Amino acid sequence: MVVNYSINKTSSFAFKKRVSRYLLFFACIFSNFSQLPTLMDNRIISLVYTALWLIAAVSLFYFNPKIPVGYFILPAMFDLLCVFFDVFLKTSYLSSNLFRPINLCVFIMIVGVLASKYFDYEDLKFISLAYIISSLVLALYIYFNIFAGIDWAGTDRYLYSSKNSAGQIFLIAIFLVVFLFLKKHKFISILLIVFFAMLIFMMKSRSTIVSLFIAIVFFVILVPKKTWQKLFGIFVIAFAVFLVFKQEDLYNLFIKEIMLNNKDISDITAISSERDLHLEYFRENFSDYWLMGTGGTYLESFPLAVLMSYGVFLGIPVLLFSILPLLVGINYVNKKQVRFLCLIVIILSLIMLTNGIFEEQSPFGPGVKCYFLWLVAGLLIGTRKSQRNNVGKE
Repeated sequence: MVVNYSINKTSSFAFKKRVSRYLLFFACIFSNFSQLPTLMDNRIISLVYTALWLIAAVSLFYFNPKIPVGYFILPAMFDLLCVFFDVFLKTSYLSSNLFRPINLCVFIMIVGVLASKYFDYEDLKFISLAYIISSLVLALYIYFNIFAGIDWAGTDRYLYSSKNSAGQIFLIAIFLVVFLFLKKHKFISILLIVFFAMLIFMMKSRSTIVSLFIAIVFFVILVPKKTWQKLFGIFVIAFAVFLVFKQEDLYNLFIKEIMLNNKDISDITAISSERDLHLEYFRENFSDYWLMGTGGTYLESFPLAVLMSYGVFLGIPVLLFSILPLLVGINYVNKKQVRFLCLIVIILSLIMLTNGIFEEQSPFGPGVKCYFLWLVAGLLIGTRKSQRNNVGKE
């Protein structure tokens, strides 16, 4: 009887593990496919990936109904206050641009926490492969249908309107390749990295390019174990920047044509895509709404949009929750068992937070571009709480 119980227990765990990994595999696939231009407004694809995430959440909660609630106090407080003020003070917090993305990311993080019991390093590679493959499909579609044979550098307009969302997806795919596949599959990994990076520059997704640069700097600081490797990496970065500003052809391509998008350098409004006007609006009006906010104001900067929409009273919990993955990653990065997973969470968090300087909803949205950060953050939190350190093994 003891043997049979042991076999049944092992068999049950293996079943739950398979269910978890395949549900998240296909959830990632269809989430990224939803960004294909031909499927972006397709209700069927939206229903498919929504259903997959919901089924994953329900199944995982049934398997293991344990959630470390302490990590979710801030968003819970935010939601309750939004409901209270909307009901009794007739505010509009619930219909603001950020309310839904914040709660969707909380939901994805809960899925990650619940899945962590059944996830190890190979499972992480498996769902990351789903993310990379679906990102590659999106990248190939964009390249061949929009950029192939086009003078993308010479134009002063953006050829692909959803460049920032796609750019963030490609950037996450780059670092997943670097962390999980580069060591054993160098040739194909380098091809993927070059292709994704090339397309980011071709789309002129400038906020993503800045995120890429910052992520590379922190990668060089955090990942190499030897001091000479860190110094060499910093030297290479500095030399590359020097070449861009020194060589006329490189300067024209990367600075004038991509970063300035062939605009007059004196026209700050054109160069910043009117973000300077958003900053000016915040500067002129925030003093009138600093405590409770406007209830929802569109500004192309996450910190400014949060403070303007919710004031310091509701905005501070949102800002603190937005850096939670980064703080958790930093807190546990010296723990050998989960260092690998911490590094992924830190880099992805830095990417999204940097993007948030230039975009309204990052690191929570828009769309599906931020979900993988919150999924791996949930895996890290769940791994540490349950003391199952398999996810972080190298």
